[in-house]
Amino acid sequence: MFGKQKSLNIQYVKVSKITGSLFQMRLEMDYGIDEMVESIKANGIQNPLMLKQVKNEYRLVSGHRRLKAAKLIGLDIVPAIVYSKIPDKDAALKGMVDNLNRKELTPLEQANGYKGLMERFGFKQKELAKALGVSQSIISEYVRTLEMLPVEVMKAVNGGRIKFAHARVLLRLSTQEEMLEYFEKIIDEELTVDELKLLLSRKKNVEDLSNRQKDLERVSSIFEQSAQSDKSLKKVWQREIMLKRSRIGDRLQVDFRSGKDLFAKLEKLFDILKKNQ
Repeated sequence: MFGKQKSLNIQYVKVSKITGSLFQMRLEMDYGIDEMVESIKANGIQNPLMLKQVKNEYRLVSGHRRLKAAKLIGLDIVPAIVYSKIPDKDAALKGMVDNLNRKELTPLEQANGYKGLMERFGFKQKELAKALGVSQSIISEYVRTLEMLPVEVMKAVNGGRIKFAHARVLLRLSTQEEMLEYFEKIIDEELTVDELKLLLSRKKNVEDLSNRQKDLERVSSIFEQSAQSDKSLKKVWQREIMLKRSRIGDRLQVDFRSGKDLFAKLEKLFDILKKNQ
C-alpha cells in the first residue's frame, strides 16, 4: 500500500540532523537502554533507523532507543533507511510494522502505538488491523487495556512487575478501585495469571449469589406488603403462591385449578411487580 520508494538503500546520517520524531509510540525511553548501549558498543547498530527526510533535516520514524543509545555513546552518524517522498501516515505505519516485526515494543507501547495511529491519522480499527496485518480484536483489546487500566497498573506492566496477561484479567473488574485492590494482591501474594482468574471467578460467583438473594428478598417483600392491603392476594400468598430457594436456583411456585385461575394469578403478580419497578 505504500508504493515504490527510491530511497530504500541504507544511508549514514548525522545524528545532529535528526531533529524530531514523526510518530512516538514508546512510553518509557530508558527501558533496556543500558543493554542497547552495550550491544551497539560491541556490534554497532545492526538494524538501521527509519527516517523521513524533511528538507535538509530528518524526522525519526523508527529507532528511538537506538538513536538515544547512539547519542549516549557519542556517535556522530547512524545507519538509516531514509524516505523522502512518503506521507506521514504511511511512514508512521512503516515504523509501527518495523517495531512489531522486531518485537521491541512492550504490550502497552503496542497499545499506545495503535491508539496514536487511530487518533492522529484517523484510522478505524478494521483499517488499521488490515494495514498492520493483525486482527481487529487484538487492536481493540490492547487499546481498551490502555484506556481502562489505572496508571499504577500500567507502570507495573511496563516495568515488568506483572504480566500484560494479568492486566487483561483485571479488566474484568468494573472499577479502577477494584483493579487496584486486586493489583495489590498480585504483587503481595505473587499470583499467577491462572490464580488471578480463579480468584475473580470466585468473587463473581459470590456476588451473583448475593445479588440473587437480594433480588428474591426484594420481590418477596413487595408481595408481602401488597398482601397486607390486597385481600385476594393475601388469601393465596404463601399458600398457593410461594417464592422458594433451592440448590438449583430460585423458583416461583403457583398452584392453580384451571388455566383461567393460573392466568389471573400471574396477571396479578406481574401487575404488582410493574407498579414496584
